Amino acid sequence: MNNPDNKDFRDQLGKFRLESISTGPTPAWSHPDSSTSTSTPDLSHSNLHSASASAAAAARSKRVSTACDFCRKRKKKCDFRYPNCSACTRAGVRCTIPPPGPQVASASVPRDQLENLQKRVQWLEEVVHRKSGISVADLVTGTPVDGEGDPDWWYQVPAMIATGGNRPRTSSMSSPNGSRGSSVTTAPAGSETSTGVGAELPNVGEIFRDQLEHRRPSVARPASAPRVLRLSSLEEAERLADQYFESMGYQYPFMSRPEFMAQLRHIYTGGVPSPEVHNAYHVIIAISLLIGSADATRAAEFYNASQETLPLALQNEDLPAVRALLGIALYTMFATSGPSIWHVLGATMRLSISMGLHKDRAHSSMMEEEMAKRAFWSLYNLDRLIASTLGRPLGIADEDISVSLPRELNDDGMEAPGTSAMTIPVQVIRLRRIFSRIYRYLYSNLPRPSPQEVATTLGQFRREVDDWRMSAPVYPSALLYSTSYYDYLYYTTLLLMYRPSARNPTPDLTSIVSCGDSSIQVIRSYWDSYSVGKLKWIWLTLSQVYFAGITILWCLEQNARSLRESQPAPWHPDEQMMRRGIQAVVVLLEEFGKRRAGVDRLAETFRHQSTMIFSQMAYQQQQQQQQQQLEQQLEQKPLPPPPPPPPPQAYPPVLMNQAAVPLAPPPGPPVPLAPVLDDVLLVDGSGGMPMIDPQMADQLYYSYNWFQEEMASYYTL
Repeated sequence: MNNPDNKDFRDQLGKFRLESISTGPTPAWSHPDSSTSTSTPDLSHSNLHSASASAAAAARSKRVSTACDFCRKRKKKCDFRYPNCSACTRAGVRCTIPPPGPQVASASVPRDQLENLQKRVQWLEEVVHRKSGISVADLVTGTPVDGEGDPDWWYQVPAMIATGGNRPRTSSMSSPNGSRGSSVTTAPAGSETSTGVGAELPNVGEIFRDQLEHRRPSVARPASAPRVLRLSSLEEAERLADQYFESMGYQYPFMSRPEFMAQLRHIYTGGVPSPEVHNAYHVIIAISLLIGSADATRAAEFYNASQETLPLALQNEDLPAVRALLGIALYTMFATSGPSIWHVLGATMRLSISMGLHKDRAHSSMMEEEMAKRAFWSLYNLDRLIASTLGRPLGIADEDISVSLPRELNDDGMEAPGTSAMTIPVQVIRLRRIFSRIYRYLYSNLPRPSPQEVATTLGQFRREVDDWRMSAPVYPSALLYSTSYYDYLYYTTLLLMYRPSARNPTPDLTSIVSCGDSSIQVIRSYWDSYSVGKLKWIWLTLSQVYFAGITILWCLEQNARSLRESQPAPWHPDEQMMRRGIQAVVVLLEEFGKRRAGVDRLAETFRHQSTMIFSQMAYQQQQQQQQQQLEQQLEQKPLPPPPPPPPPQAYPPVLMNQAAVPLAPPPGPPVPLAPVLDDVLLVDGSGGMPMIDPQMADQLYYSYNWFQEEMASYYTL
């Protein structure tokens, strides 16, 4: 006897036919309220309602179409039990039914497959309705849903699904021949106009949300991409591309210059790029515009255009997806909008590891192997730089990397060690590997080593870094990057190695001297770039400038502490060079404050600290001069006779056997501000006489950690 559950399933199964989908605007199964009531007679019996001949024919069609194959062959009634009817259960065979509607296939379909398909179609309709606002359940199959005929609208659907946005309104411009032209997406009414991608793409994790929840195999990308932004001419585009490859391309060579230039010419001759080429072209132009300190609005337009094909570029685990994420990372280094570079690099590192880019493995061609290496080592370089700047863990351990360094190939594919465009990136990677071991040794939660061990280990690191600088070849085609850029990397590595760290909080005299000298050289390199108008006003530059300036103050404080303890000063810098270095930091921080709100507070903190340090230095110099004058006067006058010994006194028994306890010297007078020290000392003009803070050295040390957290929070890193 049939139970109500079997009956409901039979009714639903009978209505799930291809004919019902093609003849009516609304599938019957999508409306549970329209199902046959429980009082409807069983379709397997002959007492069906016969109000009309058509109703009887439809009932017979349901009865025939829902009987299983086993019962139909035996010409027996089927009780429609799910997933196996009683006859199939007794016979021990699988219960299958013929395909609904016309016989489009000879294979039978299991009942559970039909129900799964039914539930999946309903789920997909709900997803489309929730994400795009289109109720496809109420539309006939084949109804156009492409935004009033806009052919480019569907390219925006993946981005809307990834960001959870609603369907945008599109206004299409008709071409002269009557076909639709390019479409312009407009924001919903009442919404704020987005100046960057921050509101649309706040976190790269949203891009992978659907992929993480529903894994899927790799599929082919579309052959063409949506609208393409073009500059005024091909010459301007080639100039900006050259500017990128001659700066960021030397540091992070994940893009092939000949291939990119060929694609650039294809775009400007009317060609339609593929999605991955579309994404790479727009993001590279956006980065180059920011490198040249151009209008950020224009760069944001190209970056926003690249986001239209970002979901397609990221749909597979392959090299174009890695390049797309690296492009986002470089853009967010320069721009104030976009996702967090820390999140982007984390996603890129996991994607690269899942692809096995960190392992030495075979490839189909030498060029494919080299481009995979370049992408991974570019990611490695960025990971080390950002992690050390923000004081965070490294993305991958060096022990887990087995892939070799890229080969030094020219653009024509010929290997030329020391004279190739890949010479500079290879040298940078070699230094980053030393840099990585220094960072892991000094900036970790491992127990503190002994001072002897630290001195020995730092000595070994210093020899490796010195050998790297001495052996780094000069590349004449990029003289700036193979000389001054090498020097900058060399001194920033020494600064990381010698400044106070978690496992070496109290550096020795050698570390103090190296910190001071390296900081002056780092500031000098930035000042040289500023003088010729090539300084990059990005948060990394701000970080390095502040770190170097605060390290100079820390070294000066170590000198002052040694003098207070009647010991010689460990660091003897060139006075004029040191003062110019401090002045350069003050000027650069002020210039940053003009371009980025909030940096003025940082500049004021540095002014106050430098004023206090130089005031302390001036006071100590004055005390030394007075001491020297007093000694000279004593040498010129005859010494007076010694005073007579005091008469014996009776001491208490308790104190006679104890040594005399020296009393602390009385507090000295307040230290006045130094009047004028060249044009370096910045005095607020109040004329006050502040006391020197005895914990100045500790404040300077902890300002490293303070600034890392402050910068990461302010720049949403």
